[in-house]
Amino acid sequence: MKYDILIVDDEDIIIKLVRHLLIKSGLHHDPQGFLTGQDALGYLNNQKDSNNPQIILLDINMPDFDGWDFLDFIPSMGLDFPVYVVIITSSINKSDRIKASQYELVAGYIEKPVSMKNMEEIKALEPLSSLFNT
Repeated sequence: MKYDILIVDDEDIIIKLVRHLLIKSGLHHDPQGFLTGQDALGYLNNQKDSNNPQIILLDINMPDFDGWDFLDFIPSMGLDFPVYVVIITSSINKSDRIKASQYELVAGYIEKPVSMKNMEEIKALEPLSSLFNT
């Protein structure tokens, strides 16, 4: 099955690192990077004619429109394709992990720094593993 991967982080260096790891691990050959949640939402809105599942690797600590705002907004978009979010954050706050688990869209939670080991963890996440094994 075809799927897209988006990386949403306000730090360009993190986008480049995660993009490199995604490609090296074989998870995706061309993941898209976005410095703001609004830009990623615009991309998703333009995908309305697609039915490819969207996997979003999302930072929660971003200025102006943070990851929580992003997660709150997605359900109102009326998207016709599956959206799966993996939180990738520098937060070690247990309350953030608990809050993330309350969102139906969130498939996983990874603390930075991101590594190849995390790419294997993403491959094994329950709602995502079937996308990678086809």
